[in-house]
Amino acid sequence: MVRAVKNTLLASFLLAAGTVSAQFSLGGGPSFMFEFGNGKPFYGLHFNVEIPRNNEVTFYGRATYLFNQNKAEYIGDLAAIAKDANTDPQWVNVSLENVTSIGYFMIDGGTRYYLINGFDEGFSLYGGTNLALIVNSVKYGNRFGEYDKEKYTLDMTQYPEGREKGTIIRLAVGFTGGIKYTIPAFGSFYLDFNPQLTLFGIPSTQGIPSSVYKPVFFNFNIGYRRELY
Repeated sequence: MVRAVKNTLLASFLLAAGTVSAQFSLGGGPSFMFEFGNGKPFYGLHFNVEIPRNNEVTFYGRATYLFNQNKAEYIGDLAAIAKDANTDPQWVNVSLENVTSIGYFMIDGGTRYYLINGFDEGFSLYGGTNLALIVNSVKYGNRFGEYDKEKYTLDMTQYPEGREKGTIIRLAVGFTGGIKYTIPAFGSFYLDFNPQLTLFGIPSTQGIPSSVYKPVFFNFNIGYRRELY
């Protein structure tokens, strides 16, 4: 009789343990982002927290940092005039470029819905919507081509040389879709894709060119997460 009770209690404990869901998870990994209309990707890292409402629905929050990317836009040529009337030639063309450097810090969050298996079970597909706050750090200014400054003078009144700093704060909406595979007692590996659309952007100064950033971008994340019970 005692043995039967023990066996029943043990079976009940194992059944209960098998149905316990993770309370939350922590994870991170590399990120890649492509702006629509810009062929050069951004690279960086992300860190996320995910909290299940149940085994099929979760809320997630993620912080992503993407390293600065330099961009140069050709403006035209300016004429540098010779200082000495005996200099040949009397003027030379000097190229002018607008050079910018932009980086991304993004915080996004939303709801995810899991299909096939749940949040902490085997192979699953997931998707949902999200909202993102983006802070772009920007450096911008003019850059001139090489010329002999001892022989020639270049009028920089209209295009002053040097670089300025600023920020752009943006709000964006999008959705997420991905796959993950959970290994019991080890954790989960995941891959997801996040298209985003900027609703508005607020620059810190009016001098920041609007061409620095694109309103539509696509973010990819690869990572590992650990479910904590």
